[in-house]
Amino acid sequence: MTPEIRLWKVADGAVPEEVPPSEVGLEKRLEDWLEGNIAMLDQDLLVVGRQVETAYGGTIDLLCIDREGYLVVVELKQGRTPRDVAAQVLDYASWAKELAVEDVEAIANRSAKIDGSLAKAVQARFGSIPNALCERHRAIIVAEAADDSTERILRYLSELGVPINFARIHAFKDSSGQEMLAQAFLVAPEVARERVRLSSNRRRYLRAGEMQALADANGIGDLYRKLKESVAKVLTSPSYYSETTGFSWRFEDNRTSTVLFVDATNPDGDGLAFTIHATRCCNCLHISMEELRGMLPTNARDDKDVRTWQGSSPEEKESAVGLSGSFRGAEDVDKFVAGLRRAKERLATN
Repeated sequence: MTPEIRLWKVADGAVPEEVPPSEVGLEKRLEDWLEGNIAMLDQDLLVVGRQVETAYGGTIDLLCIDREGYLVVVELKQGRTPRDVAAQVLDYASWAKELAVEDVEAIANRSAKIDGSLAKAVQARFGSIPNALCERHRAIIVAEAADDSTERILRYLSELGVPINFARIHAFKDSSGQEMLAQAFLVAPEVARERVRLSSNRRRYLRAGEMQALADANGIGDLYRKLKESVAKVLTSPSYYSETTGFSWRFEDNRTSTVLFVDATNPDGDGLAFTIHATRCCNCLHISMEELRGMLPTNARDDKDVRTWQGSSPEEKESAVGLSGSFRGAEDVDKFVAGLRRAKERLATN
């Protein structure tokens, strides 16, 4: 529970006088105040956008970046906050986490919050530039109060490492009409930031450009690009993980099943490493294991680790066959993709 907020005014030689809460309807005014001085919420924030439209139809009240380089979604709510607001803010955060530096720069330039480089604006605000910008994110709900259920949910999510927090901003007005504001966080900001950092370090998912840069740095950039663009025309669009890119087969009912991973780190120094779930691939494409092996480089070897892949059926966990190896050049990629296309075309005509 956020602590009860009470305020006293102390005049020279007088007994402290408690200042009563004020029912002023903070939401619109608070957005103006925070845009002008975001430090009243968190001194480590820089506003980069206001009323930012997401791709999902929602509008973020304030989009910020902090001194750690994290994007921060700030959502303001009037009065008591119902628990469905948590879901709304998580939806906004799910959009914000996909923003690259250039996306945030464009938002900030349109909002006239910065002019040009995001990195320069961060350096001017905080005196230094983090090692990475916009790779992590968090969200803050700001309201005058939240019901007990909402606070329990938000605290639970934060303890699990979900990047969300709640700030209570309360208004007061004394007998002379002077307005005052007080603030309290559900989770201390420094604790919330540390939880985000620890949670993000458990598994970091890269964006497409970052994965390509990783492959480039490991000397397999052209090979990775060629395979990714070619295979995506036969299987589903790629999914990006910490160091690997996955491709799946899409069934007619839109279910998907992962059949291939490639590694952008060149772990063996032997080219673009791959692991293919041979059992799934043969079943999806209606081909034999012999035909699949013929599509792959000659260095392909058996790999039983595919039996632990997510979504494996009991039969797969017991007896699935995997194949691992490396695409060493464009010829290896061309042979594999040509085999995939032939198999898919046969399947379409049957």
